[in-house]
Amino acid sequence: MKKQKIFTPSFLFLFISNFLIFIGFEMLLPILPAYLLSINASSIQVGLVTTIFTIGAILIRPFVGYYLIDNKGKSLAIGAGMTLLIVTMLYPFLNIIWLFLLLRFFHGAAWGVSTTANSTMAVDLIPKARLGEGMGYFSISTTVGAIIAPSIGILIYNTFSFQILIYSSVILSLLAIVALQFVSSSTPVKYEKQSFRFVEAIFEKDVRFQALLTVITTLGFGAIITFLVLYGEQKDIKHIFLFFLINATVSTLLRPFTGKWFDKNGPWSIIIVSAILGFLSLVVLSYTTDNLMLIIAAILFGAGYGTMMPCLQTWTVQKVDEAKSGAANATFLSSFDVGVGISAFVLGILAEWMSLEMIFRLVSLSFIIVGILVSTDFISNKKNKLE
Repeated sequence: MKKQKIFTPSFLFLFISNFLIFIGFEMLLPILPAYLLSINASSIQVGLVTTIFTIGAILIRPFVGYYLIDNKGKSLAIGAGMTLLIVTMLYPFLNIIWLFLLLRFFHGAAWGVSTTANSTMAVDLIPKARLGEGMGYFSISTTVGAIIAPSIGILIYNTFSFQILIYSSVILSLLAIVALQFVSSSTPVKYEKQSFRFVEAIFEKDVRFQALLTVITTLGFGAIITFLVLYGEQKDIKHIFLFFLINATVSTLLRPFTGKWFDKNGPWSIIIVSAILGFLSLVVLSYTTDNLMLIIAAILFGAGYGTMMPCLQTWTVQKVDEAKSGAANATFLSSFDVGVGISAFVLGILAEWMSLEMIFRLVSLSFIIVGILVSTDFISNKKNKLE
């Protein structure tokens, strides 16, 4: 029996669009705090840049998941792309802090719509028998885009100006919208809508276990993005960028194999193995003093965390029927945001009392917790089948 294709023209254009959206967004992240400080923002206001953005994304996603029941992913993605473009264009003109922060809320909401709609369209375009493999490929557009974008943003900002950085982000958003025009929407399917309950919709009840795993897993990633650069400075590691580069390369190269493993054997074994690798990566990182150890930690993190996240997203989508795929994706993405937010806040407080080495060792335990929870779920699932 011939395999159904993953790499259709629609899938490729959606991949390109999502990749451009992520670069255009992520290249702003390391620069916005510096820009806010330049217009006399306080440290608390700088911290609110991420918090308010996250709140906007989380609050909008339940509505997006509900709206996607009617197969309107493409129109939502295009609308969100246009909003991202307009919001980004406004940044250089806002010198009043509270207006800037208000704009961040709308930026977060548009981001929440865009990421949820794109992920749900990807699920619709991928053959169901190859969903793990297909989502592994699609997630490359997010991980690689997110990893290379900050360096690009810093380079443009330092070489040219904040305005040129904004124009670059706007152009990428425009190209992403153009790419979406070549994505063929799936044939509309009418589903019976249930009444909308906001609190329940934030975390779709059928995938709360997967949402919990995502939050716990993301704690490790939050520690990396919050403290790794500072850790490199403390340890005088000259090429800290190697961690991000190698992490992205390893996770990308493994996607074809890990996706097939997921489709063939289910989520449990691959997530347990990935959790062990994630645990080892943070332990090795906590003892890192040179580039060799940094490279080893990056390889382990790319194989562990880089494999686990697309597997968790695929598992989340598989746990619901097709009518709820939008809600499931919204739950997964919101769980990611919550995990990063909790990590940055809690670990920032703990960093006042303990070394960064101990922070990494402490957070490494999150992967052990995930491994235990998934093992327990596997045993329970196997027992239910025997009964």
